[in-house]
Amino acid sequence: MEPESKTRLNLYLSKELIEFAKKLSYVTNVSISRMLEEYLKEQQNLVSAKTPFQWVSDTTFAVPLSIEERELQDLEEYLSNQEEKDFCAKNPDHPRAKMRQKLSTEHDTLFLEQRVKKKQQEKELIQRWMEVFSP
Repeated sequence: MEPESKTRLNLYLSKELIEFAKKLSYVTNVSISRMLEEYLKEQQNLVSAKTPFQWVSDTTFAVPLSIEERELQDLEEYLSNQEEKDFCAKNPDHPRAKMRQKLSTEHDTLFLEQRVKKKQQEKELIQRWMEVFSP
């Protein structure tokens, strides 16, 4: 059986992650390069079974939320709080109601910006995908 062709790759990782990888490698008796190779092989299999449109729309492949997205999510959660809505509707001159109105306006603006940004990122991903993974 002939050995697989291998290529050297230099990676720059955080010190903490390298220390963890060393410990995991020791515990599992699997080399770090083998772990990375297996992970990338899994990714290769996923990519070969998906279209870029499936990749973008499937939440299992979603990139973790950015700070902006988490803040927008928190703001949405606050604005959807029914008790707060009711209080502000009954007391429109209260400082909380005024603050909620400003936050609602800010949310609408941020939401539109975020949506445009996300659409552009998805469009760029699909374009790169088609360039790289097209048959």
